[in-house]
Amino acid sequence: MKKLMESSVRYFFIAVLLLLSNTVYAQSSGSAEELARDALRRLDEALSGKTSAASATAQRAAPQSPAPVQSARGGQEPRWVIDPYAAYPQNRYLAAVGFAPNRAEAEKKALAALAAIFGQSIQTDYTAGTVYSEAVSKGIISSSGSTNIRDRVSTSASFDTLIGAEIGNIWDDARGTVYAVAYLDKERAIAVYGNMIQTNLKNIEKLTAMTATEKNTLDGYARYRLAAIIAGINEKHAVVLAQCGGPTAESLNLPGADALNIEASNIIKNVAVIVIVNGDSSNRIRDAFTKALSGEGLRTRGNSPPYTLEVDVNLSEAVFPNNPNKFYRFTVSAELIENSTDSVLFPFSFADRAGHSTYEGAQAVAFQQAEKLIGERYPAVFREYLAGLLPKK
Repeated sequence: MKKLMESSVRYFFIAVLLLLSNTVYAQSSGSAEELARDALRRLDEALSGKTSAASATAQRAAPQSPAPVQSARGGQEPRWVIDPYAAYPQNRYLAAVGFAPNRAEAEKKALAALAAIFGQSIQTDYTAGTVYSEAVSKGIISSSGSTNIRDRVSTSASFDTLIGAEIGNIWDDARGTVYAVAYLDKERAIAVYGNMIQTNLKNIEKLTAMTATEKNTLDGYARYRLAAIIAGINEKHAVVLAQCGGPTAESLNLPGADALNIEASNIIKNVAVIVIVNGDSSNRIRDAFTKALSGEGLRTRGNSPPYTLEVDVNLSEAVFPNNPNKFYRFTVSAELIENSTDSVLFPFSFADRAGHSTYEGAQAVAFQQAEKLIGERYPAVFREYLAGLLPKK
């Protein structure tokens, strides 16, 4: 009789749940069907008198989760607009609110406000970010094992968002302002950023492990420069880690970006380049390039240098009808060559023209202008080349 009653109750309850599953609005945390199945499980336990101790323990041990993500328009202002931790408990999350006239801007401001918790914009300069991303994409250095994290890091030129940060609730007050909350799961952030820091430490160790001969080259310079960029990224990651309750940068004993940059500067001072010019006049072109290279710290003297800057200067007569002056077109082409491989590392060239009342005067003006243009252009482009130089694999 008792079993018959239990069976009747059970089937009645199933019927009610099936009816509700078709009418109740499913929230993002689960569908009405899922809720029905859970309720049915609880009913079975109650009827059997065998409520699972393990289930009860799991419920007590389960981390406090945020409320289901909500997107609403109008109505009463939600509590999280003033206090994001009303929806995203502070013991597990870091959260911040942003607002703007539209949703896209509100989300951006929410993420910026979340980043501001760490006392920084979580940004690196554009060139450094590009070098790091390219090094990851070319397999020169390793990235986190997570495909999602690897993709996000390697394709980003600047670290202007927090990896793992998500947009939660949205509220449009129907009066021209949209509010958004951004949140970061502390436990997940500790795992993700801790993993990235450890991967980056291995990269730094690998990049800086080389012989003295290997070190005093442009490749050695590039390796230390990349190691410094990675160290700077690690310093930013460590701030996030500490704010989320993880270890501090001091306890992790992270190598400093400044020290690695100083060592890179010392390396470049030991890199020698010999300048050879074809078609020069009184060594004016050679001296102009030598001055530019010395200004960037390189040596331009020494026996058997690893690099050669080969320069060709070409002049050709230019005729302009009805113009009494004489003109020369001139081109200057320079190639930085690695002598051990005979490969061109960095090409540079420009062309212009010069005029005078005589051919001799026009030629003198041409070399004068070429000398000036080398001094104006080469240091900047060579500095840019060094800044973006990647190590060999």
